[in-house]
Amino acid sequence: MEKEYSASEKQQVFEQLEKKQNRLYLQGKIIVYVIAIINIIGAVVSAFTNFNLITLIVQIALSIALLCGVSWVRYFFVIGAGLSGFLTLYLLFGHIDFSVHSGIVIYLVLALIYSITSCIVLFASKSVSEFLYAQKNG
Repeated sequence: MEKEYSASEKQQVFEQLEKKQNRLYLQGKIIVYVIAIINIIGAVVSAFTNFNLITLIVQIALSIALLCGVSWVRYFFVIGAGLSGFLTLYLLFGHIDFSVHSGIVIYLVLALIYSITSCIVLFASKSVSEFLYAQKNG
């Protein structure tokens, strides 16, 4: 036999659910914006060092698409971060002379941490899913 809930109990459960959804949305928004902004900053820095305007435009467009909730761009970022992580590991453990410059090693370790973190968070985070779903579907 099912218990009947009063209108106030139903309202309280609904408010708790809405509060949880809002919290997930806000966390996802922060995560996605940080990743998109880091991607844009990296693209701008790369454009100054490599003088490649097309790459800059593509990276900015992909970042904007991620912010808008385009789902294939999310997985594109996940794959890119995963590949970047593997490449960084390859460089760190096989093809870098640590005595040359410690700044390069520090940069590579930070890049590895960012790649792994962004890959996992974009792929598995419920808050990112909630934010991107809301962006996509209004």
